Amino acid sequence: MNLTFLARQISNVVATTAAHITDDRVFFGMQLARRLPGPASRLVGRALGRLPGDSSQAASAWLLGQETTAKDLVAGSQTPSRLLGEIALNLGLLDEAETIAEAVPHATALSSRIRWTKGDIDGAIAALPAGARRTRLIEERRSLQPSWWPETNSHITARSAQETEKSTQPSALHLLTNSLPHTRSGYAYRSHAILTTLKDAGHEVAAATRPSYPVTIGRVSSGPVETVDGVDYLRQIPLRPLSTPTARLDDQASWLAVQAQNRGAQILHTTTHYVNGLATGAAARAAGLPWVYEVRGVLEETWAAAGGSAAEREARRVSQRFQLMRAKEIEVASAADAVITLGETMREHLIAGGVPESSITLIPNSVSEAVVDADVARTPAEVRAGLGLPEAGIWVGTAASIVGYEGLDDLVDAIILARSQGIDLRLLVAGDGVALPTLRERARQLGEHAVFTGRVSQAEAIEHQLALDAIVVPRKDEPVCRLVTPIKPIEAMGLARPVVVSDLPALRELVPETAGVCVNPGNPRELADTLSELAFDEGARKRFGQNGREHVLATRRWKDIGRRYGQVYSRLTGVAAQ
Repeated sequence: MNLTFLARQISNVVATTAAHITDDRVFFGMQLARRLPGPASRLVGRALGRLPGDSSQAASAWLLGQETTAKDLVAGSQTPSRLLGEIALNLGLLDEAETIAEAVPHATALSSRIRWTKGDIDGAIAALPAGARRTRLIEERRSLQPSWWPETNSHITARSAQETEKSTQPSALHLLTNSLPHTRSGYAYRSHAILTTLKDAGHEVAAATRPSYPVTIGRVSSGPVETVDGVDYLRQIPLRPLSTPTARLDDQASWLAVQAQNRGAQILHTTTHYVNGLATGAAARAAGLPWVYEVRGVLEETWAAAGGSAAEREARRVSQRFQLMRAKEIEVASAADAVITLGETMREHLIAGGVPESSITLIPNSVSEAVVDADVARTPAEVRAGLGLPEAGIWVGTAASIVGYEGLDDLVDAIILARSQGIDLRLLVAGDGVALPTLRERARQLGEHAVFTGRVSQAEAIEHQLALDAIVVPRKDEPVCRLVTPIKPIEAMGLARPVVVSDLPALRELVPETAGVCVNPGNPRELADTLSELAFDEGARKRFGQNGREHVLATRRWKDIGRRYGQVYSRLTGVAAQ
């Protein structure tokens, strides 16, 4: 452990905490309690449950994952408070939160957050008095304005042509939102797979992460550079984080340009969303380097899909925030020297927005060698026995981030319907997310026939998917689900398991008819019938699984797909791929 760097991180935490407490101690305290490790958060929840008052009781239920109870307490309360309003907002009860904000004195911060949640940026700013919070939002709005880009320090100079021709393969510095070993998400694993594939192909690569990461997620970095599987991850930890997003982007862009020079990078490469693109584009301009923008999602559609009701989701899609985010994403992608995206539907979305078709390269999600090397010869029942789960029954489910648009509530309802007709379907869901508490409550009537593991490692996620007789991706019919291609169906096929997916464009392009089944989204009855048919047809399950694995091994292995990155780099730098 680098003690000097540890002290720097402690200073960062102290400064950030002091700023949050000064800014809004109620909001900070509530968010801190929710982000504590599970046992500690539940301990706080139980302690609050012993205190009188609607606010304490609602906070207790919220922390304990009893969201239905928390919503009932909020809706029925006659004693509004700031804490109750913040809980209402976090539960998606916008009308109740607004009513509370109007009834509680000095609730300007809550009123502003409600408007921000609705996508009314100007309203969120107008709700606040002059001060640090208002200034932050003003600068957030400025960063979304057309043509705004960070400014870098004037002392940064571009590298000469002689310096950039030393490598036999183009060298690259990536900018990431998060990374291994501190974040174990699909984003982090894809990023690491790209970096290791490039490294194995002879490219010099490294990755920088966003300012103050991993301190921002409550983790400590062992030093300014952490190495995972031979890949360096660079950490930018300021002693005291700058107070506005525009100032942070200026500083980040300057720092990134210096790192690119120090590392001898010939190309910069970043991923969605636009904040990463702004910093990388400015750094590339300062260092005289080409840059790549990798579009892995559609930020504004993901935000809109998080709305609690259909009306709220539609209101978000016509909001100021949605329109500004969409325009900024297209502006950033259009400014990049090359754009990479995951699927045809995403490519078409970018072209329709005005991104030059000639700049876009499709590099789809693929599977790691951990999936390729998995022991798929074991039956699901054998894998379940090793995990301590019952061998009996037909188990369906997934390993995923648990958010509303994943449609796992429809899967729960489908299993309930099938079981009511005597089909021994059972549920296994590996993963965590904001929708997990509600999903657990929905599945309560399944009793022991529903298992939720919570957060798991990549190796554990693979093992739990192997325990399933069929893997289900029942995404909702939301724009984000029609556009963005997830990695889970690819992994499922790679693990020789049949796949059942919602009949949406971004999913249809992933799963051949020989490897799985498409069902109409949002239709638990149809999903129940499909799963029941598979439950009675072991031959079909095996056939789908075998066909899917053959398809993935032939077309979706990182060691093969990853070479396309090198081809993009060579085209931009003029350095021939080896």
